[in-house]
Amino acid sequence: MPSPTSSPHVQESLSSEGLPLLSLSGAFGTARFSPQGAHLLDFTPHGQSPILFLSSCTHLAPGKAIRGGVPVIFPWFGPRAGHPAAPMHGLVRTRFWKVEEVSVPENGPATVRFSFQADQETRSLWPHAFALSLQFVLGAALDIRWEVQNTGDSPFEFEQALHPYFPIQDVHSASVSGLQCAHYLDKTDALRLKEDTTPFVSFAAETDRLYLNTTADCILSDPASGRTLVVSKTGSKSSVVWNPWIEKAAALVDLGNEDWRHFVCVEQVNAGQNAILLPAGGSHILTTRYDFSNSVRA
Repeated sequence: MPSPTSSPHVQESLSSEGLPLLSLSGAFGTARFSPQGAHLLDFTPHGQSPILFLSSCTHLAPGKAIRGGVPVIFPWFGPRAGHPAAPMHGLVRTRFWKVEEVSVPENGPATVRFSFQADQETRSLWPHAFALSLQFVLGAALDIRWEVQNTGDSPFEFEQALHPYFPIQDVHSASVSGLQCAHYLDKTDALRLKEDTTPFVSFAAETDRLYLNTTADCILSDPASGRTLVVSKTGSKSSVVWNPWIEKAAALVDLGNEDWRHFVCVEQVNAGQNAILLPAGGSHILTTRYDFSNSVRA
């Protein structure tokens, strides 16, 4: 029986640092994944410019987090409260997921689906039984569907995030709208709770905001390139807007010196007071859509 990746439009390879990669090409465009973290590294829809940013200095190595693309964060966001030795951003972004499906039809969108189940290693760090399913549909836009299942006999609470890096030409003129009147925790100001009173988020310094109780669409505008991205979501009540700016970027060894100028993260999250309490046998579905399809073409 053919494997899920057997297709003339799919190539399996290793990076120079030994990380397994899946490269897709077809009528939909081109994309590259790694089963480590179910991580989409890059995606260029047909006739468009790339819709994801990937650092030129990132490690593509087993066990190393990838800087760029769409990192997957679960079951805690950022550092785990009360557990300073726990890995940042959870358990699954540097673990290998199972490739369940890779479909690249002659016409129409491509589909890639991964799964992950709790094992002895995850239970040693977070004692819960769970199963994850993550599906990517790659067409003129990118659609992601993420299901979290509680496969145990007791409830658990979890945080989660999709952490996409979106390319921009100039962060100084870029902005994110859709969050006016929302309250956020400002991670650059001792997690103080603030209200966003402006019609859009602009960038003139490090920006790291966890917006709470918002299901709104976000619009990333980049006048320097003429591109606009619409980010929509369901099953997510938090959003994050992040750019590290100069000093923070310089401290990130896997980020190029000038890379901070050329990306903004607009993330789909359930964190903090929006963490999900999942009953035994229950499931939660988060979906998101990244649509550059109305932007200037490549």
